[in-house]
This record gives sequence, C-alpha cells and structure tokens, in this order.
Amino acid sequence: YLLSEGNLEELAASYPTPRTKEEVPLWLFVASQISLRLHGEQAYSSYPLVMHCGGLRDALGPEQVTVAEQSGEDGERRLRCEGYNAKNTYERRTPCDQDYLRKLARDTRPESLEAWFNGPVVRYLRGLKAFDEEGIFLLDGSYLFVPDNPAYEGSSRLRFGEHGHPLSKDDYEALTDRQKEETEWRRCYRAVFLLHADRHVDTHVFAGLALRPGRAAEVPEVRPLVEKFVGAAGKGVLKLLIHDRGFIDGKTMSWMKAVHGIDTLFPLKAGMSDLEDARVLAEQDGQPWQTWHPPEPVRKEPPPQRPENLRRREEKRQRTLEKKRREAEAAGEPKPVALTRVELKRIPSMRLWGTAHVPVCVILMREYYSDGSMGEWALATTRESMGAIEARELYHERTRIEERHRQLKCFWDLSRFRSRALSLVTSQVVFVLLAYSLIQDFLRRIEREEMNPKTRDRILRELRYQDDRLLLYSRGRFTYLTPLEHQELLLTLSEAIRRRVLARTRKLRERQLAVRLPIRPGV
Repeated sequence: YLLSEGNLEELAASYPTPRTKEEVPLWLFVASQISLRLHGEQAYSSYPLVMHCGGLRDALGPEQVTVAEQSGEDGERRLRCEGYNAKNTYERRTPCDQDYLRKLARDTRPESLEAWFNGPVVRYLRGLKAFDEEGIFLLDGSYLFVPDNPAYEGSSRLRFGEHGHPLSKDDYEALTDRQKEETEWRRCYRAVFLLHADRHVDTHVFAGLALRPGRAAEVPEVRPLVEKFVGAAGKGVLKLLIHDRGFIDGKTMSWMKAVHGIDTLFPLKAGMSDLEDARVLAEQDGQPWQTWHPPEPVRKEPPPQRPENLRRREEKRQRTLEKKRREAEAAGEPKPVALTRVELKRIPSMRLWGTAHVPVCVILMREYYSDGSMGEWALATTRESMGAIEARELYHERTRIEERHRQLKCFWDLSRFRSRALSLVTSQVVFVLLAYSLIQDFLRRIEREEMNPKTRDRILRELRYQDDRLLLYSRGRFTYLTPLEHQELLLTLSEAIRRRVLARTRKLRERQLAVRLPIRPGV
C-alpha cells in the first residue's frame, strides 16, 4: 500500500542519509524499517524472518524476489533476491543486508533524524490527509526507561516515586520513611510528543517528537515543535493545542496565539493568580453555574438466542456479584465513588497573567461525588468562543493519550532498546511512531476505525483474517474458506482422495516454481 499509493519513494528521498554514495535505494531502507516495526521486531537480525513472512516480500515483486526450493528430503523453500549491486559472493536471502540497515541507522545523526520526522514526515502525512479540519493536537511527555547502564548515550538517572513521577531532593525529604522505601532510581530518556487527535474516527497520528535526556525540561521543547510543524504542514492545520500543567508557559502561549493563531487549552495550577481571581469573580458576578451530568453507562443487552449454558453462567455470576456487594455493605466497606454532577462557570477575558499578553478564559469546575465529597479545578483557554462544557469535553481527549503511551510501550516495543547508541535509540522511536501513525491512517482509509484502539497483534490478526481466504471450486460451485477450515477439510478426507489431492498439489507447485524461477547466469 505504501509503495503503490503512499508515495514512499518521495518520503525516503528526504531521509538525512550520511552516505555520499547510494548503492541501495533509500526507499528500501525506510520500507524495511517500517516493516520491522509493523511485525514487532526491533532487532535487525530479524530482518530475514520478516522478509520471508511480511508484505514487503510481495511488494517488491517477482523481479526482485523469487522462491527457490532447495534440494534434499525436507525440500526447504527459501527466498532468492536479486539485490541492488553485484558485490555479494553468496546468494542473497534478503534484498539488502541487515548490517546495511543497522549501520545506516547508527550513522544517521539523532538531531537530523528528529528534523526529518518533524519536517518531511509531517508533509508526507498531510499529503495522506491524516490531519482533519478540526485541527486538535495533543502535547504530552513520557519517560522511556532503559536498564541502569550508564553506557546508554544521553540518558539520565532519576529517582521516581510510587506513582511514576520523578522526585526532587526536597520532594524526597518530605516523604515518610515508608514512602521513601517505595521510591527507586531508574535510568530514562524524556520524550515530548505532538499528537493529532481526530475525534470523528478516533485516530491518533504522531506529528512531532523531541527526545531528550531524562533531566531535560519539557517547556523549552514546545516552541520548536510548533514552529517545525507549522513550517512543514502550513498555517491553519494546528488550530487547538491541548496540554497538561507541565507545559504551562505564558510567553509560549501568547506567541502561538499572536503569530500562528493557535489556541491552547490546559488546566491551571493551584495558586495561580488567574485561578484565584476567577474564583472571586465567580462569587460576585451573580451568574448561575451550569450543571453537567455524566451520561448513563450503556448496558449491553444479551443476544436473544443465548445458549442455555451461557445464560446459566451469567445468572450465577450476577448472584455472586450481588452476594459480594451485600458482604461489603455488612462489613462497612465504603461504596465505590462515582461522579454524580459537575457545576461549571466560565469567566471570560482574564488579563492578570503577567507573562501572558493575550486574554485568557477560565472555566471553573466543581465535581460532586456519590460519597458527598466535592473537588475543584479549572481549565484555561485562549479561545474566547469556547463554552464551559465544550472545554471539559475537549480536555477529555488529552487524558486518552495515556492509553496511546501504554500501547506503544507494551505492544509496539517503543522503549525496548537493543542498542545503547543514541542514534539507534532515536531511530527506533522515530520508526515506531511512523509505523503506528501509518497503521492508524490506513485503518481510516479502509473504514476500519473501530480497530484503532486495539493492539498491534490484534490489528494485524484481524487484517490477515479478512485477507487470508481460500477460494475452492468444484463442479460449478465455490466457497470461501479460512486457512484453518481448509486444513480441517484436508485432514478429514479419505485416504484415496487425500493421495489424489497431494499429487495434484505437487504438480501445481512444480509448475509455479518453473514459471517464477528464471535462469540466472553462473547458477
């Protein structure tokens, strides 16, 4: 798909290669990197395996890749590749050597690779129409942990608390002895991501990256990321930037609004002047508070034709749950706390922020829970036309980014680094983000957006299940079979029919190999 419709050759032409002589096409390097990440393989030694089972083999075509059957009793089938130069003494098993991929990635400077991802890759994604008209982007940071080995180039060693947040010396001294025992030292990198969120199809495409040591601050990375994105995608694509408290900076917020027309939405920190003054104004303006109620949970109805054994199992499960609820009430255990309602009030045009030169709208919120408790917090935005309930719903998009981090770290091996060189660490992060974004956009194009939140293995399994079908003809009739259905059919045939099918299959294989294998000079 990428080679035929995605114009991958144009993207690869902009790759910051350190080589002055190009013997292997750069598009093959980029396609191989993406193919490795799609199959969950970060080690370049897995390249021959991925070539034998992946889609890149079919994309290269019979002119580059053919299947050869080896002599011997086992009759092993191997790939035979033409390659792109005449320097190989032995027969090629892959179109390029795995060392070529590793050495080119290692020799590429990390800052050049980041600039490539934040520039040409962004233009490439915009050409695929991966950014919608609403223009909502999320800004967030994450720690990428590595083994405690100082040889990891550019990494930092920090002390983390029980909730996964780094602790300063003062924070650590303020803890109790028991809490101090739960802290630990960990080596890490710090990554800042710019992520596009399409609310209509629930897709998330990465559009910016800054990989820094774990001790580096996040705020200085915001302006360069925004500048590079606007320079690559153009003005008007990024319309609203949503971030958390760690990225609050009045000068950067004012610069984005005044220079590029980009609005921001973020929660206020306790003690900020705008928050305190907004609370005073809310008590004196005499305007009523808006009330928002959380939607009722959707209860799934059981299928009408439910089997009897499943119906009895569900009834038993419900009786067990009801028994546990009664036991918890009798023991005096607190009931689960649920949000019952939220009161909101919008305070427009606040101008008390010293470093902010644009008006800020503050949305105050009071959250009431089923146990009678109440919590207060506030959002701020530079978009004066944004309503209070709209701001709350938009900020909910940022909280969903944690699931994307979990997906990348647990199922895409984002931080499972095999090398300690910063260039290879950066290469792995860049191509994992690119492969993930391309999968998200591909599912949008084939109208399978419901698969976007699923894991990498589940997505590929679903796509293969849809594509891997066998068509069986017999006496003017046909049927579609999955590979397992076809295997079951063959294993249940009678002995005489099985022998006839085996003989016919061997003839077809011989004919296929005779057509696909051209005679090569010297072989």
